Amino acid sequence: MERRWLLFSVFSFCLLVLQRKVTPSPQIICALIDGGYDCSGHNLQSIPDELPNSAQILDFSFNYLPSIYNSTFARLKSLVYLDLTRCRINWIYEAIFQSQQDLESLILTGNQLMFLSTSSFTGPLALKHLSLAQTSINDLKFIQNNDLNLLETLDLGSNSMNTLDYLNRFIWHNMKTLNFQMNGIQNISATGMSILKNTTGLDLSFKRNDIVYIEPGAFESCRFNSLDLSGSFDRVSLTVILMGLRGLTTNILKLGTFDDAPKVEATADSLRGLCSVSMQEVSFQLLHFPDLSGATFACLAGLKRLNLRRAHLRYLPVNVTNMENLTHLFLDGNSFEDMCDLNVQNFPSLAHLSMRGNREDLNFQESCLKNLSKLEFLDLSHNHLKVGAECCNQQLDGLTSLRHLNLSYNVDMTWGDLPFQKTPQLKLLDCSNLAFLHDPTNNGPFANLPHLEALNLSWASVNLSDTRLLEGLQGLRGLTLTGNSFHLGVVTDAEMFKHVPLLETLIMSACGITAIRDGAFDPLTHLTHADLSNNHLVTVTTSDFYSLKNIRLNFARNEIKIVNVEHVKGLEGNSTIDLSYNPLACNCSNVQFIQWAENNHDKMMRLEDTVCGDPMRGVKISDVHLYCAGMD
Repeated sequence: MERRWLLFSVFSFCLLVLQRKVTPSPQIICALIDGGYDCSGHNLQSIPDELPNSAQILDFSFNYLPSIYNSTFARLKSLVYLDLTRCRINWIYEAIFQSQQDLESLILTGNQLMFLSTSSFTGPLALKHLSLAQTSINDLKFIQNNDLNLLETLDLGSNSMNTLDYLNRFIWHNMKTLNFQMNGIQNISATGMSILKNTTGLDLSFKRNDIVYIEPGAFESCRFNSLDLSGSFDRVSLTVILMGLRGLTTNILKLGTFDDAPKVEATADSLRGLCSVSMQEVSFQLLHFPDLSGATFACLAGLKRLNLRRAHLRYLPVNVTNMENLTHLFLDGNSFEDMCDLNVQNFPSLAHLSMRGNREDLNFQESCLKNLSKLEFLDLSHNHLKVGAECCNQQLDGLTSLRHLNLSYNVDMTWGDLPFQKTPQLKLLDCSNLAFLHDPTNNGPFANLPHLEALNLSWASVNLSDTRLLEGLQGLRGLTLTGNSFHLGVVTDAEMFKHVPLLETLIMSACGITAIRDGAFDPLTHLTHADLSNNHLVTVTTSDFYSLKNIRLNFARNEIKIVNVEHVKGLEGNSTIDLSYNPLACNCSNVQFIQWAENNHDKMMRLEDTVCGDPMRGVKISDVHLYCAGMD
């Protein structure tokens, strides 16, 4: 008997070992994403069996495929998009995509390619987007151009190319984007560029190359959408570069540089080469203008957009005579001392002006912008505006068309009565992180802005007990009050909100709110998003909201422990609630809510971060299963 038992035990053990050896290890299941599958970052060496043959989009990046054969993707005949970024691919053999006739996008970024077969890209009927960035390519001859005649995007950035020879091996009729950025190209010849004269609307980038010479006429008759030469003339004067652009037509020309690059000076003489270039937008970002005058702009006639961000400017010339068509001017990060130094009379068609982050205190006390009757967008954020005793009617004088005004992140200022009388068409006003003083005995500061749709007053130290604060804003759709405070932390009544009956989004996070009185939100019959996160609320109250049929409620990061399930049962349609990072009680006193949450995942935002408080701190409520007396 004992011997039989011993033999049985040995047999059972061996069977168990055998079962363990033959039982396949669980495969990594690719994540379902919009329109396809994400298998990235699992060090896979083959396509998982779980992936359906019908997959159209596949992110297979950061896996291990040192060689690709025509069998690697053979069963995935419906592929349209394939990302093979950094799969350590070295060898690509014949007809690897012979079964993927619909493949349009192929990403091979970051693979150190050593071999491409002459028929590597055979199969797809219309491969449109091909990325070979960071693949150690040093010559266009390395790319097998068979079956690439319909390419729209070719990314060859961050390689070791030093010549444009063999461009004529490709057909470029359909090309929209050609990227040579961060290579070692030094010379651009007319012969090399001749093939690109057949393209229209091309985005061509030579950014961060080391160009020392462009043959005059190399870009003659080229018609591009954009040409990017940013940071490509460290060792040669701007004059040499621009002389080589003679005859070019492009919508956008980028001639800026970068923080880590040597100083580049743009003089009136060096910019004369632009007189033979037709363009609508030019970027001089981070260049220096040692002899700034009207002559500097002499060859910019017809320009519509001018980027002078961080161009070390203290003024714009008085005598600019040919900029009547300019609509967009970007002056961020310069060193102006007075707004009048912009001499805006030179730009009568200006519709968009950005002066973010000026490096000097910026005096803005006079009607320096009054000639800009067409201005619609004005960004003066992140400055140190000096506005004198009162703002902002004198400063904004003449801006009758203004729609968007950003004054955020400025120093304290005092507002007069109706400070935006001169800009009655405003639709968006951003005063976040701007501590302004306004006499509550006057009209509401926005009382004359009936067209305003979005108002940001976050961290503006406003008095939320002033019932006239929002007076006149009958068209407002979005209101942000983050970081301000209510008296004693209580949202008391509907008096303030009666002025904004069309409000759809209300953000009152971090307002120190401890309670909301009944009826506080009664006037807000159109509200679809209420953010009350980062406050001190201890209960969830949804009865204050006019409708729960289509609303997003955010109560995250409060002090809520018990949720009355009756207050969340009413959420209908697409309505959701966020209760993440609250110290929710995970005991029988809260069991009805926990059961509701388990059955209504679609109503719970950030359920993974909705967790218990003490003594089960950090446990997800979705992992809590309670057995309480009286439970059904």
